[in-house]
Amino acid sequence: MTEMKTYHNNLLVEEQQWLAKQAELDKQIDELKPWIAKLLEENHPAELERLTGLDDVICKKAVHRLYMEGFNDRKCWEPERVGDIWVIFGKNFSGEWIDENGDYRGFDTRREAIEYIRETFK
Repeated sequence: MTEMKTYHNNLLVEEQQWLAKQAELDKQIDELKPWIAKLLEENHPAELERLTGLDDVICKKAVHRLYMEGFNDRKCWEPERVGDIWVIFGKNFSGEWIDENGDYRGFDTRREAIEYIRETFK
């Protein structure tokens, strides 16, 4: 086997391992959703890491999935100015938008935030 073939095979193995790890993480996040949903009834997403002992990103990814399941209409969200940025908040519940990577999103303009909402909830 040539060096290039070996290198290519190693990349394929690494990719398969990464995909398997992501699939396991997705499964774990789905299993956590009921617990996270219960905690969100009385707590802010920023408190989930402390309350669960889990990684902050895992908690926020679970929150994102809950948002996509329960508040998956653009009418549920609205941009609001916070300091010098625009942030997306829930209209009828206390929640700041968390994206699929577990990150809060900030925008330079209200228009950018509205466009993000439109694109996310087509």
